[in-house]
Amino acid sequence: MSIVNRDLFQALKTQASLAQAFGTLPGSQDEPHALKPGEFIEAWHNGRLYHRGTVVKTVAGTDLFWLQDETGSRRLLDMESMEIVTGDEPAPAPATQAPEPTPTATVTPISAYPIFRDGSQVIA
Repeated sequence: MSIVNRDLFQALKTQASLAQAFGTLPGSQDEPHALKPGEFIEAWHNGRLYHRGTVVKTVAGTDLFWLQDETGSRRLLDMESMEIVTGDEPAPAPATQAPEPTPTATVTPISAYPIFRDGSQVIA
């Protein structure tokens, strides 16, 4: 078990112990989770946007939730470590426009002999 997983496991055990000691379990009927699946959120930390996407699932009894970002990858986030801003889903990116077709030019064939205004090719 890596250090990060061990620390997360310890934090979850501590949070569950505290909730059990004080009689309320976060995420229970008495205290529902702050986020709901399908909600669009942005996760900020120190004034910087780190994650943006849709809440997929909330973890009962904790402030943890699964987020699916714009690339389709899922991330497990903690509400205590980031500032969560809920809002409307962003506007879809504008469709790329195909360049307008350039008008085709009429190509006049080049003659080895000059043509004068009167239509003759005589050099007198």
